[in-house]
Amino acid sequence: MRIKRVAISLCTAMCLPPKPPVVKAAPRTLKRGVPLVKKRIGTMEVTEVCAGTMTWGSFVEKEASAHKELDTFVKAGVNFLDTAELYPVSFNYGKMTETWIGNWLTARIAAGTIKREDFYIATKCNPAGVGLDGEPHDFSAEKLEAS
Repeated sequence: MRIKRVAISLCTAMCLPPKPPVVKAAPRTLKRGVPLVKKRIGTMEVTEVCAGTMTWGSFVEKEASAHKELDTFVKAGVNFLDTAELYPVSFNYGKMTETWIGNWLTARIAAGTIKREDFYIATKCNPAGVGLDGEPHDFSAEKLEAS
């Protein structure tokens, strides 16, 4: 029995990866009143901060919550948003996130709280077609504009 225990202990010690060291990071603080830096990309002037939307429609379950996040981004000065046709990820795949962004943008433009020409959306097109009609992409203008 003793030999078996030693063998198991040795195997456990040699087979399992070591625990990562614990690193104490300095606390991060948000500096209020500090303007966001903007970068010029061609004719666009976008904030260095690009707000992500990957979990809207899965972990962020309610459209109203996503709209509140978007309002917070805009209030902070962010004018650059990242999305993709297959968002949300993890489950519930398919253009729900982009639909929520479109609903929010339509409402804010109608209310006059945002100008479309001052707000930039970066999207990605999935070559497998996940999130659209399930067919592989041909990368046509129609498919890309639908994203």
